[in-house]
Amino acid sequence: MLDLSGRPLVSTGWLADHLNDPDLRIVDARWRGEGTSDRLYQEGHIPGAIHLDWHQHLSHTVDGVTDILLGPAQFAQVVGQAGIGDETPVVAYAETDHSGAARLWWAMQYYGHEQVAVLDGGITKWQAEGRPITGEASQPAAATFSPRIQPNWMATADEIARSLADPDSNVCLVDTRPPEQHAGIAVWTPLGSLYLPPGRNWTHVNGRPMRGGRIPGARHLHSVDNLDPDNNYVYLMPDQLRARAERAGLEPEQRVITYCGVGISGSLGLFALYLAGFKNLALYDASWSEWGTDPDRPVKRDQ
Repeated sequence: MLDLSGRPLVSTGWLADHLNDPDLRIVDARWRGEGTSDRLYQEGHIPGAIHLDWHQHLSHTVDGVTDILLGPAQFAQVVGQAGIGDETPVVAYAETDHSGAARLWWAMQYYGHEQVAVLDGGITKWQAEGRPITGEASQPAAATFSPRIQPNWMATADEIARSLADPDSNVCLVDTRPPEQHAGIAVWTPLGSLYLPPGRNWTHVNGRPMRGGRIPGARHLHSVDNLDPDNNYVYLMPDQLRARAERAGLEPEQRVITYCGVGISGSLGLFALYLAGFKNLALYDASWSEWGTDPDRPVKRDQ
């Protein structure tokens, strides 16, 4: 059986060589803010891939906070129906910025499934190389997935608040959002950055008032800058990723918590840091969807 536990990133060549491996489950993790990822999948995907959109299939809303990872029983049901069992090796792919694939990688780690990798360059690179694409949907037999929560992979608002109050904290926060969101002049929506009205530091998102800004002390490492736009958006080499992190003031012995708008690009940022050699990593899954709508949480803005 394939062993992906020590291989977080696989190449298109590797996947082509294992495309017909009966043990492997390939997951098309593309998503679209307007909800058209199902159509994308139907129009063409890597042969044998099933489709799991993180927004449609793997998240829910909790106390008004959107896009929270499904709980263990629901998650197990969804991935089990997709043919992913306890021993199933999984390769997830998306396109360009790979955020959906990185989020699935993180979710699998959180639920104790280490047999998962991300396809470097995703379907963007796969198609650029002229590799096969199909519109035929895959229908694998259902499997049994047994979630084993690994709590170190998940950070909460309370953990972050404690770290902010502790001058000796070993926690470093990383904001992976675009510069305008980090600066506090825009907030995240499924369709992209929503700029705040002139003279106001908040706006309504999903019917809730959301402030612009960042968590105080958070370093900024925009998620897409971990990828090479001149080479089909493959991840930068580990030493390049490590250099980016070091320039931002991150140290490998720290506990690094990434966040974004709803935990999606934060997953990519976390995955890139993992490739760079950082191991004490966590995602603040609720991200700005929670922090930015809670008036009791402190916020920093550039203006």
